Amino acid sequence: MPYKKMLGFEIRLINNLIKGVVSRTHPDTGVRPQTQLQAGILGYLYHKKEQPVYQKNIEEEFNISGATATNTLRVMERNGLLTRCAMDKDARLKRIMLTEPAKKGHRLAEAHMEMMEEKMMQGLERAEREELLRLLAVVRENLERMNRETEEGGN
Repeated sequence: MPYKKMLGFEIRLINNLIKGVVSRTHPDTGVRPQTQLQAGILGYLYHKKEQPVYQKNIEEEFNISGATATNTLRVMERNGLLTRCAMDKDARLKRIMLTEPAKKGHRLAEAHMEMMEEKMMQGLERAEREELLRLLAVVRENLERMNRETEEGGN
């Protein structure tokens, strides 16, 4: 039987290559997230900096439990990535904000991600880039549907 390339294997290989390059080339930002969830929360807070963000927003955005959010935010606060400030109206309600070092680090990280994106897409025309992203979105949607179906029906 002739060798057949499998999509899942290719995506996993690309993912591993991206992780390797990122780990060797990521700028030293001083303070940095320790997990993907922390990195996602940093990006979310960075892009929502003009709006008040509370723990409930984090729970909903990342589909995580209150306990997971609490623990993650505590670690991030302890590591100097964010602060939680009690609101005047209700001291139980705490606005979550990035620290200045975290903002600076995130700006550097985003610039690095843009450079990585450009290098990964090198050699592709604009239409090819758009088609690749469109096709990957279809694959992701198919996987999300499979995930929902297996969670619901156990197949």
